[in-house]
Amino acid sequence: MILKHYSVKINNLIQNDKVHYQIIVTNVNNTSDTKTTMNRYSELKDFNEQLIKNINLLKLQLQLPEFPKRSLFSKTNKNQEKIIQRQQELEQYFNQLFSIDKILSLPPVQSYLPIETPINQQMKISVSIESYTVYDDVVIYSMRFKNRITKEEWIYKQRYSEIKNIHDALVEQGYKGKLPPFPTRKLFGQTNENPETIEKRREDLEVYFNAIFSTQEIYDNEIIQFLISDSKKYFETNKKLEEQKKIQTS
Repeated sequence: MILKHYSVKINNLIQNDKVHYQIIVTNVNNTSDTKTTMNRYSELKDFNEQLIKNINLLKLQLQLPEFPKRSLFSKTNKNQEKIIQRQQELEQYFNQLFSIDKILSLPPVQSYLPIETPINQQMKISVSIESYTVYDDVVIYSMRFKNRITKEEWIYKQRYSEIKNIHDALVEQGYKGKLPPFPTRKLFGQTNENPETIEKRREDLEVYFNAIFSTQEIYDNEIIQFLISDSKKYFETNKKLEEQKKIQTS
């Protein structure tokens, strides 16, 4: 299994007295796998702002590289030296950005990647939460995703709080009345101290996920698409690590 990593090369083109940046993203493991996007600086700035909104919405603990600032005293498109400087700054920004694995699953970023657009998969994905482990007083739930058409399966391990971030993001986007009940926090005591409570939450979370995956409007939402992409990337990364360990110990 080869994990995808990307490199970015940026060129500049001037059309109708306006600077456009040609963003070429290449899969480093397969250099023929590329995608080219043309954007003006203002569009890239909007992209960065949308990315920040996504990260805040999902409560992701990620540190973004600094986005190149506007020129304060003169127009960049009137100065070739400044155009080149901005081009280099943007190239550095994108390469740093695309080196963050979790970033690659966010919808604004995926529009720049040479990946196939997922086909509408209504009623195809089911989730079973097969087990849990308690690690340093934190409960980690092991979720098995399965595409019932392709039979593809992958494992995703998450804490309750990380799962709740997905629910809260959907609520913030206006889906509150369309979502199934989300397992609530225990008011007294710790859930991780009571195996029966953990088991009940495991069952409730499984019901919750299968309910949202069976609702096409919710399934199509960018938050759920992030969850699917991120869970697959998590599984691929961990599988690769396991393969490396076996090689090292053999």
